[in-house]
Amino acid sequence: MVNPITLIPGANWKHPNPRLQSAWDWARVGFVIFPLLPSVGAVVIFTALVKTWRQAGREIIAHRLNWGLALLTPWLIVVSILGRYPGDAALGLANFLPFFGFFAAYSTLIQSPEQLRQLAWIFTLPCLPVMLFGLGQMFLGWGGILPIPGVPAIIWELHPGGEPMGRMSSLFAHANPLAVYLQMVFIFALGLLVDTYNRNINARKDNSIAAPNRIWKSPAFLWLLALLPISVLSLILTSSRSAWSVMMLSSLVFTIYQSWYWIVGIVTAIATVILSAAYAPSPLKEPLRSIVPFYFWGRITDDMYPNRPTEITRVELWKFAWKMTQSRPITGWGLQSFGPLYQDYAHTWLGHPHNLLLTLSSNLGIPTTIGLFGLVGWILVQGTLLFLNFPIQWRSEQTIFFTYLVAFAGLIITNIADATFVELRLNTHAWLILSSICGLVYSTRSSLDDPDRLVAKDSLN
Repeated sequence: MVNPITLIPGANWKHPNPRLQSAWDWARVGFVIFPLLPSVGAVVIFTALVKTWRQAGREIIAHRLNWGLALLTPWLIVVSILGRYPGDAALGLANFLPFFGFFAAYSTLIQSPEQLRQLAWIFTLPCLPVMLFGLGQMFLGWGGILPIPGVPAIIWELHPGGEPMGRMSSLFAHANPLAVYLQMVFIFALGLLVDTYNRNINARKDNSIAAPNRIWKSPAFLWLLALLPISVLSLILTSSRSAWSVMMLSSLVFTIYQSWYWIVGIVTAIATVILSAAYAPSPLKEPLRSIVPFYFWGRITDDMYPNRPTEITRVELWKFAWKMTQSRPITGWGLQSFGPLYQDYAHTWLGHPHNLLLTLSSNLGIPTTIGLFGLVGWILVQGTLLFLNFPIQWRSEQTIFFTYLVAFAGLIITNIADATFVELRLNTHAWLILSSICGLVYSTRSSLDDPDRLVAKDSLN
């Protein structure tokens, strides 16, 4: 019988630490399942986490970055107790504290670019049924509920016509989290396409591939070529402006990275025409609006929803969240406090202010926000420095590492107008991307102390 995990490109690669091989196998299986069956996938991912802690606990504890997360933990508990709604705040800790342990484990488990490549492929595998469910929802009226047997809860619900109506949401509760998931899929698919192309070109230069058209016969390359247009269509149907922006910007970033300037010109021209149709002064915008579908420029300008109440606009949400921050700058009002407080103020329920920075500052206070952003910022700075000075032994893997940096940058852009940590799958994937970047930083730093270690890892690939 064929082991399904071996069908993932590079899946036969062995972990540099044999003791962590079992944890790595569990992790890969878990993330294949996770987008479709989050409850089942979470159990498998957690199993990998426990195995990693059992086998590499000393190494995990030795990383000082994890000390910072450990120090934040009691403070988060304190500010939750001091919050306006302590019970809700305690439940909100589930969006943070478990992921501190997740990050500590997975940043230790992930130690090589080849692992990053495998995880990138895993991102692209379950997304196809997710997108097909969404397309069926939008064009065929598919709908239904998948319950958890014997438990008064559901795994996912498919809304005919999308949620909200007219916006593709697929197996997610709302179109916005689906859009964030699909933007990550798009970036990883695009990165893998560039990575596959570059590896093929380099192999041809080394005379290891005789046929110049070998890449066009590659099932992996053809899979990515088929996946990208479906993901673009699905992203468009989510009607998420931030996801559209990330899709365009990430396309520009990869084309600039490859020096494909003719594609840069095409992408820039398309974006310019769409934005001009939305915001150019009269009489310039009128002829452009006759060319660009209303679906795009009407959504960008919000003319698609002319009767939207003022109290649900992001500007109003941000103003209220900033007032909350100003009134309790040290401890905040507690996790999950924004919803009930804003309902009392505007008589409208919205769970968060659609901005990660303001969500954290209003809920947890400014010191905690600075601490969390500082830790993440340090990882991204170190990751960027690693990319700019990539080890020669891994030079062929630089593109895939770059893809992770772009994917996390996309999440940063998204969280300017949203707060993705409230959705389990998005929060987990965000911490996974961050863990992957940090894991490679750890690995290269340890290799500076032991150069033979890096060579040994590279020989396994």
